[in-house]
Amino acid sequence: MTTTIRILIGLLIIAPVTTSSAIDRRSPANRVTYVGQETDLTISADTLLRRADALHQKRDYVAALATYTEAYEAAGKEFNKPVQTEALAMMARMNLVLGELESGRALLDKAADLADQSDPLGWSRYLSVRGRYEWKEDSLARSRKTFSDLFEFCRANALPGRAVDAANMLSIVHTAPNDQIEWLRQGIEIAEANQEERWLGPLYNNLATTYFEMNEFDSALGGYLTAREYHWRHSGEVAKLFADYHVGMTYRRLNDYDSAAAWLRPTIAWAERLGNHGAYGQACEDLGEVLLAQGNRDAGLNLLHTALAAYREAGYEERRPDIWEAITSRLAQVEAGE
Repeated sequence: MTTTIRILIGLLIIAPVTTSSAIDRRSPANRVTYVGQETDLTISADTLLRRADALHQKRDYVAALATYTEAYEAAGKEFNKPVQTEALAMMARMNLVLGELESGRALLDKAADLADQSDPLGWSRYLSVRGRYEWKEDSLARSRKTFSDLFEFCRANALPGRAVDAANMLSIVHTAPNDQIEWLRQGIEIAEANQEERWLGPLYNNLATTYFEMNEFDSALGGYLTAREYHWRHSGEVAKLFADYHVGMTYRRLNDYDSAAAWLRPTIAWAERLGNHGAYGQACEDLGEVLLAQGNRDAGLNLLHTALAAYREAGYEERRPDIWEAITSRLAQVEAGE
């Protein structure tokens, strides 16, 4: 069973902020005092917020949560309500990612008390996280309304990166493929017009996935190739791995078996090196199907068994019963000579 990867969370793109390598001595939170040989450096809440954002971009969610908490506490001491709001919202988001929904919901409620539309950065962060909770709680109509409000608010307040995030999430919480495509194209248009290149890998990936699920494989291939270009410029190794895998799996569905094998073989080696059992299993399954289609039954069957073992290592029996049932059924079919 071929599994496409839709990038749900995407990359965190923060609004542009003014930074300086020098310490702003006008702010009591950015100061250096000298006592003999000792230096006392107090880090501002703004700086802590940016550090937490960077950790989130690296998907180090535990460290990001700790640093967002530091930013929130520092902002309280500075009476910096905007940073408090952003930090609280992101603490709630990290709890959501880490599976602590009850704790996260309590933090989100606190952020709601602080959030105000007169503070565009805080309000947009709050809406972004609220929409994600509504989505996870299967309140799709409420989630669509929240992300639509976020999209319009960010467009009105010159926050293009956050408008792109809203468009990407709207493509996810809508179920009709044409709606998904429309929102993804809007996100791509804004990202391209505002030099938000880091968003283009996830957006083109999700656009390609929508076409793939519609069995429009030519359009899917074009999207995955474009997504790969941007992932290789801006994304981490796992995103690059899946970008290459998606190209190979789509060539297989186009019956271009030589091209599929040329992409899938190095992907298998790469996934094995990373110890990514899910990617390894998927690439083995697709290459196994290529070999079966080319008449190499023994080699193809062997790769399907390898994929099954990888899926077991990845815990797919419980985590992805759809994939597990599909490959066990497929193996039975091949072994029966069907």
